[in-house]
Amino acid sequence: MTEQPLLTGMRPHLSLATICERYILEADGALTLFRIVDRFTITGTTPEMPKTSLSFNSVVNFKSGDFRGALDLGLQIISENQSQIQELLIPVNFEAPDERGVQMIGQITVAVSETGLYWIVVKLAGEEYTRIPFRVVYQRQPTVQTGG
Repeated sequence: MTEQPLLTGMRPHLSLATICERYILEADGALTLFRIVDRFTITGTTPEMPKTSLSFNSVVNFKSGDFRGALDLGLQIISENQSQIQELLIPVNFEAPDERGVQMIGQITVAVSETGLYWIVVKLAGEEYTRIPFRVVYQRQPTVQTGG
């Protein structure tokens, strides 16, 4: 792990943190998000929810403000019972001008085995900036029995 500067005083500003199904990133840097989601419904026929892989895009954008330099952007996924499922560290570099910054768009696949509220903790230099919530719901489908 690289040594990160303390983020006191001059620090980047969080501009966007969400999850979505799809996106378009234009050549000029304009971003269009489709189906911003915060709930995933898993369906099945068993009484208990089976282990399921969820796949979605995470979008995080910081503006440089007065800060210049390299930092680690961290995304930590926390389950309903507050245990860490996975963590991603992405090195980013903040440069001038102030309104420019860094944007991280990436597909995340996470295995879930229980219903409840999950969090994506967004960190910069190890410091928590925000949390993106998403709920996992299990819906049992009716089973049809044929008689004879």
